[in-house]
Amino acid sequence: MSRYSFITQKIKDGSHVYMPYVLLGYPDLETSYEVAKTLIENGAHGLELGFPFRDPVADGPVIEKAGNIALNNGFTVDAGFQLVARIRALSADVPLTLMLYYNMVLARGVDKFFADCKAAGIDGVLIPDMPPERADTVAPAAHANGIELVFIAAPTSTPERLQKIAAVAGGFVYVVTRMGTTGAVENYSDKLSALFASIKSHIDLPAIAGFGISTPDQARKMIGFGADGVITGSKIVDMTTNNMAEIAPHTKEMVGL
Repeated sequence: MSRYSFITQKIKDGSHVYMPYVLLGYPDLETSYEVAKTLIENGAHGLELGFPFRDPVADGPVIEKAGNIALNNGFTVDAGFQLVARIRALSADVPLTLMLYYNMVLARGVDKFFADCKAAGIDGVLIPDMPPERADTVAPAAHANGIELVFIAAPTSTPERLQKIAAVAGGFVYVVTRMGTTGAVENYSDKLSALFASIKSHIDLPAIAGFGISTPDQARKMIGFGADGVITGSKIVDMTTNNMAEIAPHTKEMVGL
């Protein structure tokens, strides 16, 4: 049974899920491991684990800067997979979703990449610069290794695009709550209720909101619009940079929404 069924069941039971993002290797491998450990120990329902990249087109300035620091400090894909395996050892149940860019998959070789994902304990892979139309380039290797492909739905996603996502997606749908890059913002469009309704009418997967969410109040707004849960990324990076002691209480508050 997929570990994502844990998330699906929580939603069916009327709960919401919190899936924070950890940039692996920032500021170094051991610190990012401690961040992941803190998140799991304080109840995170899943983790999104990011491999740093030099040109992260979907990430905002906070994550881009942190990614460059991680790379300058010697992060490698091999080290990333070793770190993922250590994080998996912290919990047999928490689903782990790896986020990275398409070139990184191709550079490693599609078959080897997904075999490495399986060996490390990854449950799903989100490739933000790979549209569903190109899923066939990786889907056979992903499915052969029991890895789900997670896709992004956006405010601009048409019903036709949502149908294409539904045909190839697994695990959950990452819902972009605004156009642009990740990072905290204060205002959201009232059109988001219609967006979540449209997604749920086309895709039978949890709709998890990301991009621009950093506070419990913002998370509550997303849930009010129809999100099944939220992802925070830049906020975790900020706390890693400025005060790691904030991560535990923040996680408990987000989990308790």
